[in-house]
Amino acid sequence: MNQFQQWPIGEPFLEALTNQGITEPTEIQQQVIPEALDGQNLIVHSQTGTGKTLAYLLPMLTKTEELPEQTQALILAPTQELAMQIVEVAKQLTATTSITVLPLIGGANIKRQVEKLKKKKPHVAVGTPGRILELMEMKKLKVPHVKMIVVDEADRMMEETSAWNAFENVAKRIGNEAQYLFVSATFASRFTELVAPYVPFIETVSAQGNTVQQAVNHWFIRCEKRERMDVVRKLIHHENIQRGIVFVNRLEHVAETTAKLQFKGIKAVALSSDQTKQERERALHQLKTSEAQVLIASDVAARGLDVDDVSHVIQLEPPTTSEAYVHRAGRTGRMGKEGTVITLTSEREMYKLEKIEKGLNLSFEERVLSHGKLHAKNNGLKGHNKRKK
Repeated sequence: MNQFQQWPIGEPFLEALTNQGITEPTEIQQQVIPEALDGQNLIVHSQTGTGKTLAYLLPMLTKTEELPEQTQALILAPTQELAMQIVEVAKQLTATTSITVLPLIGGANIKRQVEKLKKKKPHVAVGTPGRILELMEMKKLKVPHVKMIVVDEADRMMEETSAWNAFENVAKRIGNEAQYLFVSATFASRFTELVAPYVPFIETVSAQGNTVQQAVNHWFIRCEKRERMDVVRKLIHHENIQRGIVFVNRLEHVAETTAKLQFKGIKAVALSSDQTKQERERALHQLKTSEAQVLIASDVAARGLDVDDVSHVIQLEPPTTSEAYVHRAGRTGRMGKEGTVITLTSEREMYKLEKIEKGLNLSFEERVLSHGKLHAKNNGLKGHNKRKK
């Protein structure tokens, strides 16, 4: 039985879910869907990979009227990649309907977007906030009938002044009669205050449990920086990684790390915010089609990245914040599948892992590469703390 039938979701969308083998809602979907269908403004707080996109798309599309052809919903995303992934999911759900979904992202040709808007008004517009605002100011994207706005990765958008300013201007033009949903894995404590001028009455819903996936292993390997390229090569080989992501902390290290791994015979591709839209799309395609074994990325490029069956996330060094760890770890172990996050760290960097372990209530386990295999060692960070004493 399709458990989504407990709610008044449109029949075409229920059929699309069944065809994809999705019949049981996740915890966050259980909380969001009935509230969103009821018209409630929401702050949706749940870890990555728990089904937040479907949680807002199903109510949104159910409320969308196929006639007349008017833009009735907006979805704002901080990156082009995330916007296109949302469009892809929405198009799968609407395949047997006449509901139209149009991507309006920065970096793409605005003249072509204007031409598309002239020919047909999309029921749902998905885009980056700057481009959505630009098209509204040009009076090419008409929004008097918009009744629902979703801000995905809202925490990331809030961190970028230009993106957040664009959202605020969009919200001012649409007004507080529309329904607002803010979605993310993490939120600043004062987020409700920040959106209060536009959304005076809002509720927060969050999934229970940890802020990272339950099916993910959290391991670390002690090594000095000069050893890390060789350790990563051995990990990819011995763990037989066919689809993995390697994170670096600094943008300028993306290309360098990719080149070094390629030199060592690893099928590696780079994903960088410095790349063109076409280059990023090509890199993602190579990972999804197994032309590449690993994607080398920074946090900015990989936020909102949605690639199925990523088995391993390797961090060349510990991330600087717990939030960054949540987003990186969220690339694997999605929708209940098992995944592994391996962090390479020197003795001097161990304090960063201790802080993350405490902040996220995780348990890191130490692993050692020996004779072609990863072996468990001591009691994780607890063992490290004992040795320090």
